[in-house]
Amino acid sequence: MKRIWLKKVIRLLDLPADTDVDVPRITVLGREKMLAENVAGLGRCTQEEILLQTGAGLLEIRGENLRVKELGESRAMVEGRLRCWAFRE
Repeated sequence: MKRIWLKKVIRLLDLPADTDVDVPRITVLGREKMLAENVAGLGRCTQEEILLQTGAGLLEIRGENLRVKELGESRAMVEGRLRCWAFRE
């Protein structure tokens, strides 16, 4: 119920979509770092693939020598050689 109310307030006030906690925000810094915000959890973590749980589905990150440098309450910092990323349903 609280999320429905929050979404209505965000829409009514014409706030940016990333104000919603279900919408992931992804910032890529070059080819070596990615900051993912509004992350709900960590799925799988290998040196070639990292899966992050988000409100939009699983965020699949592929690359080389990947590692989760920081995993906070709702954010994850991934470092390594980033090759590609996509959302899975």
